[in-house]
Amino acid sequence: MSETTFASEVASDASVVVRQPIFDRNRCVWGYELLSRGEDEFTSTNLRDLVSAHMETLPFVGAGLIKDKKLFLNVDKDDFMNANCLPGGLDNCVFGVCDCGCSTSQYCCFADSLHEQGGCFAVDCGMNAEAIEKADIVKISLAGKTPGEIMRLRKRFKALDCSLLATDITDWETFEGTRALGFQYFQGSFFSLPEVKRDAGMASVSSAKLQLLRELNNPACEVDQLAKIISTDVILSYRVLRYINSAAFGLKNHIKSIQQAVSLLGLGELKNWASVVVMSTLDTSPKGEELAYMALQRACFLSSLTDSLKRCRHGANTMFMLGLFSKLDALLSYPMDKALADIPLDDEIKAGLCGTLNEYRDWLQMLEAVEAGDWGLANEILSNYDACFTQVATDYMKAATWAAKQLPEMKN
Repeated sequence: MSETTFASEVASDASVVVRQPIFDRNRCVWGYELLSRGEDEFTSTNLRDLVSAHMETLPFVGAGLIKDKKLFLNVDKDDFMNANCLPGGLDNCVFGVCDCGCSTSQYCCFADSLHEQGGCFAVDCGMNAEAIEKADIVKISLAGKTPGEIMRLRKRFKALDCSLLATDITDWETFEGTRALGFQYFQGSFFSLPEVKRDAGMASVSSAKLQLLRELNNPACEVDQLAKIISTDVILSYRVLRYINSAAFGLKNHIKSIQQAVSLLGLGELKNWASVVVMSTLDTSPKGEELAYMALQRACFLSSLTDSLKRCRHGANTMFMLGLFSKLDALLSYPMDKALADIPLDDEIKAGLCGTLNEYRDWLQMLEAVEAGDWGLANEILSNYDACFTQVATDYMKAATWAAKQLPEMKN
């Protein structure tokens, strides 16, 4: 199956939009690059339509969560460079432009018009000098580069009046290295990996919450014990009840106790939602909020596949937990094998979460491919399950919408 099958098959009926966070020097989320399955097939010939198309996707990726963040939109067709087609209200937009055959004068005209309307202009470090001098941000991909090459690039752009964005950062050590070199913005998979320090133990607060997760997922945990477990943590008890009583559940009757919640939702369902609430509070930093969003979206998306994929042989609850726990190591800043050691999950699920190649690991690799915009790999894995790609894309965006709505309710 061709590399573009996933993208092209969902293009007519559904869209896949992935948000990739960009961090600042303080580890706060500065903005999001929006990756769409249709960027390379976009048929409009003006920038106004491009911006409008992206703005329409914001509710799916959490408009409320990203309202104060920059939106990084990629422009890769020379007909978007027509300065007469610029829309208004660009103060929160950053346009990333690659070398798509435009002349230097077109680039300069576009940049000047963009600046007049409050927008920002980003270019790759390989662009010509005239385009780079007009840029507000210069992107430097670290993929395949040695430390010496990165230092030379930093030195080259040091005198320019622009910010540097390091992309394709794959570990925390590289993040700290580029930060020390004076880069202002940082993007890559590093933030979703555990920032494990040598010989460092787990924080006491995290350890207590991990113990809660262990107890909540114990198959022997019954109603009275579950109520006791939740009630021993005042904040957890408050948040679970507040969350269940929120509009997210839409219950007609106000729930006043954990026992009442069990009678309405069922023991297994309440265990799941209590686990979700605990997971959403493991790391309260901006990085942690992004990780919690990813874990919730993954959980919802994988559980939905049990209905849409006939060849998926796992239950919705199993797939939900696979997605939910997939970012546990990063949320705890602790190795996955140690974090999962005493949590009563199936051994095969644990193995997949820890990196062993099995069916569960396949699902996690599919998620990673989608989140990275690697439609070819995602398509390859999904094709093994006779996936209807339009349905899968719809499920993914529904999960994104759901996660974006749930997270604020859980954290309040």
